[in-house]
Amino acid sequence: MPLLIFPKKEKLCGEIRIGKLFSEGSAFIAYPLRIVYQVSEEKSNVPVKILISVPKKKIKKAINRNQIKRLIREAYRLNKTDFLSAIEKKGINLSLAITYVSDKETDFSKIQEKIILALSKVLLVLNDDKKV
Repeated sequence: MPLLIFPKKEKLCGEIRIGKLFSEGSAFIAYPLRIVYQVSEEKSNVPVKILISVPKKKIKKAINRNQIKRLIREAYRLNKTDFLSAIEKKGINLSLAITYVSDKETDFSKIQEKIILALSKVLLVLNDDKKV
């Protein structure tokens, strides 16, 4: 079984890449999360690069924003193995942004449930795109 970690190389960085993801990517909401994804043309040794964001406008205190980011990161880390293997089988690279859109804090079980839902929905949409 592979080691379940969330290394730096899996994080989406770079103003140009992030701007391109938000301007050209597809999005949907799995409340309280908004997911933006885009198949990346850039070849990388990591199949999925991810960005996690909690806006200051929604959650005022930094300690609470950081807590929510930690919960999202942990939920993704625990549920990414099947998602990553499916993306690797397709032979594509994916950029993914997860933004927290609620005004209130949520517990881990709710966030994990929505992360699982969101990852399966991304895979479903990518499978449909390949058939068309």
